[in-house]
Amino acid sequence: MSEKDATIHDDMLFNMLKECKTLPTFLDHMFGFLQRRTDFYFIARDANSPIGLPEGLAQSLTQHSFLKWKPKNDENVILQENDIPPAINEEEVILNDEITTEVENLNIDYIEEPQQELNFFTNAENYNGATYENYCWSQNISDLDITIKLPDYFIVKDLSVKITTNTIDIRLQDDILLKGSLCQKCKNSDAIWSIDKQKLYIHLDKCREIWWDCLITTEDRLDLSKIDCSRPFEELSEEAQAKIEELGWNQERKRQGLPTSDELHKQEMLKKAWNAEGSPFVGPFDPDKVIFNSN
Repeated sequence: MSEKDATIHDDMLFNMLKECKTLPTFLDHMFGFLQRRTDFYFIARDANSPIGLPEGLAQSLTQHSFLKWKPKNDENVILQENDIPPAINEEEVILNDEITTEVENLNIDYIEEPQQELNFFTNAENYNGATYENYCWSQNISDLDITIKLPDYFIVKDLSVKITTNTIDIRLQDDILLKGSLCQKCKNSDAIWSIDKQKLYIHLDKCREIWWDCLITTEDRLDLSKIDCSRPFEELSEEAQAKIEELGWNQERKRQGLPTSDELHKQEMLKKAWNAEGSPFVGPFDPDKVIFNSN
């Protein structure tokens, strides 16, 4: 795998990591996905089995990937006590349904790493949303993410982030970066924001599972018929997940020439009535004698 191919999904994975908040949660989601949507955890019955992996191969693949990306010199990944950066004290104040986060006692005054002007925002950062000159936003059915462009050089403690259930006000000293009334209500007490390079990331949970046609009311409205309304499998109801899994199971049964769940149900009903009084069938149960009408 080339270096370019290895980083092609970095933006998507970084957004996932932001939502998960911690590495253990992120890894738990990754392996949970493998369990739900693949045969990673299934042990193949034999060498020719189309489903599952040979026993022990899943662990070997995991260890192989871990060792593949581990730095060759272990000293490069061990922090000495003097190398550990000073902690940042955060104070959260909630007043009148408003959340304000102020960063204090920051020893590093400036963040500086100029960015290229072209393609400043990624496609993942405006997915199902929109991009403007200094910010963009993306959404799924239950939450949304805002990405705001920051100047090349700034003092972090000059940044003000104020979010209420229906308003947002982001400022850098006297400069307004984003301000307005939100399209719908959000759970402001659960708001999360962070800084990476020259971008401010804000994550908001929606109060209702509804697609927003704008972030703030002064924006142009989106055509909601053109956005991707699909939902992750794990966000579906248990009933919907069970139905999808049943459809997948039936497709695999058809591929193997085996009866589907519906056909098995019909066979079970037929078996109960096979030797009942008045039944046209006599003798041992043989479902091949019956042709079911699929219409």
